[in-house]
Amino acid sequence: MSAVAKSSPLGQNAFLVAYLSALAANPLRTKMITSGFFSALAEILAGKLAGVAPATKVSEKEAAQQQPLRLLKAYAEAAGINERAAKMAFYGFFISAPMGHVLTGLLQKAFAGKTSTKDKILQIITSNLTVAVFANTVYLSCMAYINGARGVDRISKAVKASFWPVMRVTWLTSPVTIAFAQNYLPPEVWEPFFTFTRFILATYFNTVAKKRQMALARAEAAKGRGKTTDGDLEKGAAQGK
Repeated sequence: MSAVAKSSPLGQNAFLVAYLSALAANPLRTKMITSGFFSALAEILAGKLAGVAPATKVSEKEAAQQQPLRLLKAYAEAAGINERAAKMAFYGFFISAPMGHVLTGLLQKAFAGKTSTKDKILQIITSNLTVAVFANTVYLSCMAYINGARGVDRISKAVKASFWPVMRVTWLTSPVTIAFAQNYLPPEVWEPFFTFTRFILATYFNTVAKKRQMALARAEAAKGRGKTTDGDLEKGAAQGK
């Protein structure tokens, strides 16, 4: 008597089945679309979580009601869909996805057919010392450019300032996620699982960066007000004399 195989819960999810079918038929294109969408979404969510004020206020929207294009832009900016989100979508589509496709493919080829515990550990170490380092460097460089840094020196300084904090979080989370995938997920769902994990981390990194930028801006503004106040006091004292 032969045993009846149980269907996997993953195989019963229509959306996941459709996505995996698209991934199998057009792997790079599907990854590019997915990465572009999640990169833009991470930017929008990070702005909301960090408390970044929308560029357009409600009063401006109301004033633009007679101009449909301006009104649409106002609503989009209020929702966080701004130029940065568009640039992040560009990064995800044209840079992150192709880079991840190539790097992950090389790593999988290097460890194809190797399923021992030693090989799994070696795969995690290799991924963290090669793929993660290269991918994070490219990510931080692109973020620096999107944030306004221009020139090799400024971009390099921005990357150096954030590299080790980002790598520490990556090295803490990557072994857990890879080990989880190796032991509990079928290989065909690894790609969407790691894509979602990268989305969570990107949202976290972006939120922290925005909060840091806002804190620095407030500190600089307070410092500027302090200098103005001191100057006014000196001016007043001189006039009193």
